[in-house]
Amino acid sequence: MHICAYIHTYMLENKAKFFRALGDETRLTILSYLLEHSYCACDFTPLTEKDQTTVSKHLKVLFEADILKSEKKGRNVIYSIRDENTREILLVLGIGEVKPCCSSPENCRVCCKDETEDKNKTRKKRSKVKKKLR
Repeated sequence: MHICAYIHTYMLENKAKFFRALGDETRLTILSYLLEHSYCACDFTPLTEKDQTTVSKHLKVLFEADILKSEKKGRNVIYSIRDENTREILLVLGIGEVKPCCSSPENCRVCCKDETEDKNKTRKKRSKVKKKLR
């Protein structure tokens, strides 16, 4: 095999691995948070609502696809986006906008804002009607 063919095959395999790593909702969620700043692996359990084992497997896939880098700090492993080029690619692909909707609309100030405001207006109307009926 010629060196050019080997390099070409290697590059294709790496690109395929990169895009396969992006093919999961949980991994996209993890990346959307990591685009903001570095996180400890343990932080992703509540953010993704997945158990620690599942999160670790997803982080491993992202790390092996050369999307993430890790740094051990004591007992914790801190993950971040590998480099600025990778960050730019992820942003161009729209991964920074993938954040999941919250699980408790009454505490949400972003994705469920309108829904929460509507519920509050309905409650206020009900309380006014109750006061009038008394």
